[in-house]
Amino acid sequence: MKVNGRAVKSIEESIVEKLLVSISRDTISRIGEVHVSSLCYDCMRQSFYSMKHGSFFNKKTLLTFWMGRKIHETPILSENEISLNWQGIIGSCDDYEDGLLLEKKTCTQIPSRAMSHHVRQAEYYSVMLTHQNKPVRKACILYIDIANKELKVYKARLRDTALIEKEMLHKKQILDQAIKSDKPPPRKLGWQCNYCTFASICFRKENP
Repeated sequence: MKVNGRAVKSIEESIVEKLLVSISRDTISRIGEVHVSSLCYDCMRQSFYSMKHGSFFNKKTLLTFWMGRKIHETPILSENEISLNWQGIIGSCDDYEDGLLLEKKTCTQIPSRAMSHHVRQAEYYSVMLTHQNKPVRKACILYIDIANKELKVYKARLRDTALIEKEMLHKKQILDQAIKSDKPPPRKLGWQCNYCTFASICFRKENP
């Protein structure tokens, strides 16, 4: 089938290519930087590979990432996509207004409670916002089910600020040392291994 003399398949390929170029440009620019998303999981080896190589996409993950980006760019509160930088850790908070931090997450099934790594991300952003004179008194996670067109908001219970700061700096130190020595940190097995794009690298047999 053709539209204005152009094959539909060619149009689809062109769309995917343009999305890949746009999204890859953003992820490549973050290679070597310690981003909040690099600190949210327990496995610092996954974060090391992501910092070193960037992100990899197939058609499905590319479209999912793109839809998520468009949702994140839609303002919900008065301040949207706030750039943050603290102690060499960078990030971008989704929405903030009068002490309320809101993080948006797309999914295909709304979880029964806020997921731990999403709460951790909100905690890290709360620290960074506070250091930019935007104190956080309440944090929420908004889940948007793109498959069933539903949404739900969960309140995130934040730990003590000093404890969060210590955790962030400890993880950053691990990654800084790993990048400097070009040696991946020890792996931490968990559910994320089933979804890690670096599993083939992480579990390959190492030479003596």
